[in-house]
Amino acid sequence: MPLLFKHTEPLLGVWKIEESSDELLAMLGLQSEYLPFLQGIKTEKRRQEWLASRVLLKELVGEELLIAYHDDGAPYLSGSSLSLSISHTNGYAAVLLQDQETAGIDIEYHSNRVLKICSRFMSPEEGASIGSEYEVEHLLVYWCAKEALFKMIRQQDIDFIEHLHIEPFQFSVSGKLNVHETKTLEQRSYVLKYEVLPDFVLVYSV
Repeated sequence: MPLLFKHTEPLLGVWKIEESSDELLAMLGLQSEYLPFLQGIKTEKRRQEWLASRVLLKELVGEELLIAYHDDGAPYLSGSSLSLSISHTNGYAAVLLQDQETAGIDIEYHSNRVLKICSRFMSPEEGASIGSEYEVEHLLVYWCAKEALFKMIRQQDIDFIEHLHIEPFQFSVSGKLNVHETKTLEQRSYVLKYEVLPDFVLVYSV
């Protein structure tokens, strides 16, 4: 079973997507609930990601729960006090459940593409902390952290440089990040954890 790992504090998991969409659907019981939405998804890859997140959620909580969506696209569990966050990347799905007001998770596979887009999300202060030895991995942690923070504050018209801030940090394969946002009146601060694994980087709220 391609459940790569499961954490309990907070409750999260990563699924390596090795099954076809038909195989993933067969692992779920509420198939009639999913078929209307699946018919609108054109690509096999997107269907796999969508279904893998449902299979992973079932694996984490021990029962099959239906995921609903707010008007802004943020997922939630109807009738549950748990906050839900979902992320996909090339061949992986990640799910986070937390008993708090908001949750954010982001997963990104290793790719040099981040070098080309870093000017879109890195402030000069953040960029000054990047060393040359683990440049790609370090940038990916920043990118995932800002994506997770973006999901947590659920605001539109976000500028990733102007509104989302990661306290500069020295690179290691795992650690904690102090982050804050300047988009809302509250200008809230959070703590995120990150893990750099051989195939991907994972950042999530705690």
